Amino acid sequence: MNDGYTADAERLATEAGQFDGLAGRVGAIHRTLTETLAENGRCWGADAVGQSFGSAHAGPADATVTQLGSLPEQLGGVGARFAGTAAQYTSDDQGGVDRLRAAGPDIAEA
Repeated sequence: MNDGYTADAERLATEAGQFDGLAGRVGAIHRTLTETLAENGRCWGADAVGQSFGSAHAGPADATVTQLGSLPEQLGGVGARFAGTAAQYTSDDQGGVDRLRAAGPDIAEA
């Protein structure tokens, strides 16, 4: 019976490394999107309907593109925190092993 939890620190560290690649992909997508939007300008036209649409949606659209720009850094931060957590788990486990060994002879050797 297991009343606690387990952690696979090695797998966590491995998976944490994937966030850098994801951050790079998101950054490239954001750059492409930003460049494409800049090249094509506003798409809703200059007539009354277009102006009405633009006034309602331009702000939220710009805010979304801005938020997407910070996503690569945020993903990198998540990966770094996962890697740090994996390192801490490994260190804590090794510390526990060291304390048990220091407490007495290994049961397997007795």
